[in-house]
Order: sequence, then structure tokens, then C-alpha cells
Amino acid sequence: MSDTPFAPSPRRRFLAALAGGTAAVAATGLGAGALLAQGGGLPAYPPPQGGWDVAWADRIQKAKHKVVFDCAQVANGLALTNAAVYMAGWKDVYNTMDADLGVVVVIRHEAIQMVLDDSIWNRWKVGEQLNVQDAGQPAMRNTFAGRPSAEGRAGDGMVGLIERGAVVLCCNLALMRSAGQFARAMSVPVDEARKLFIDSLVPGVVRQTNGIFAVTRAQEAGAVQVKST
Repeated sequence: MSDTPFAPSPRRRFLAALAGGTAAVAATGLGAGALLAQGGGLPAYPPPQGGWDVAWADRIQKAKHKVVFDCAQVANGLALTNAAVYMAGWKDVYNTMDADLGVVVVIRHEAIQMVLDDSIWNRWKVGEQLNVQDAGQPAMRNTFAGRPSAEGRAGDGMVGLIERGAVVLCCNLALMRSAGQFARAMSVPVDEARKLFIDSLVPGVVRQTNGIFAVTRAQEAGAVQVKST
């Protein structure tokens, strides 16, 4: 008799591998055809100087209550709303301070333009692409970015959440793919577009090698996953 009676069958292993590959495709926004054209691999982009910043994971692990909001589509900024509602709920019921909450928002896949600043939104007409309205017109600014705190008022949007201690991560694969699309549309060199997109991230957003890694790393740190699209 086998020592591992519950070992998965070859078919189950195949299905598990297939599911993992599907998740990887979703992380990048690449279609299956594009992925196969690359020999079944994912694009390789150089890491930031000093390597990928995963210090946030230790902070999340030490929090008393932790959650990760998985944002693969814009959905009118639902992930950001969910994060704010989560924080408000713990405050209302248990008077929990922000410092005791480990809140992670992962922006990836079709939502990646949410992490780009107003200059890109205006130049590339992102509001039209994402069907995001601002005062009844296609947004020419990133309506999800928010503003930092000022005297007499709290910060709002993505910036406000970061000020309160939330971690906002973005998928580098999706970011670089979007930069490539920008390069083609605006007739600029792709390397220039990639640097521009990195430099145009909303302040406080942290790039991760890909969105699936970011979500699962947060889960390993103890965060409960909430799909926000």
C-alpha cells in the first residue's frame, strides 16, 4: 500500500497546474495566445533597485486583524470603498485603532491604471478607457487617488487609506503591460514609457513582482482575502 494514499492523481495535478497557469495569466492581463507565444513563460522585468519591497508583509502579520482586498477590475473603486468600510466596522464595533488593522489592497489586471497619477490620466484619457466619470464627463484625473490630509480634514481615496496605515500594492506585470500599450498609443519608446509609469505611481503605492504573488503573500501573513470586483 502507498505511504501517501491521498496523493493527487496525475489528472488532479494537471488540473491544479492549469488553474495556477490561469491565475498567472489573470495577473498579467495577457491572453492565453500571447502567453503561449512567449513559450509558456511570463515577461521578465528587472526588479527595483534593492529588490522587491516585501517589508509590508511583516507589518501585516503583526497586526491583530488583517485582510487583503483583491482588485482585478476598477468596479468604481470598490476595493478602496471596501477597505474604508472594513476599517470603519472595526472602529464602530470594537473601537479598534487603525494601527491594529492590517489592511492590504492589491491593484492588478484590468484595474492597474488606478495607481497612476493625474498626468497619465489626462494625457492618455484613462477616464474614457475605464468609463470613469468625473462631474458627468470622462475623468481627466485619477478620481481614485484622493488627497493627503490637511488641516481640518482627513485624507481620502487611496492616499487617505495609505496615510491611515493601509498597504496598497500594484502588479508590476500589469503595470509594464499597460506602459507598453501607452508606448504604442503615444508613439514613445517602451523603455521611456515604463520609467514614466513607475515614476507616475500614486505616492505610497508599492510595486510587487505580480498581483497573484501580492495577494497570496498577504494571505500567508494571515490576511483574509476579499474579492472586490
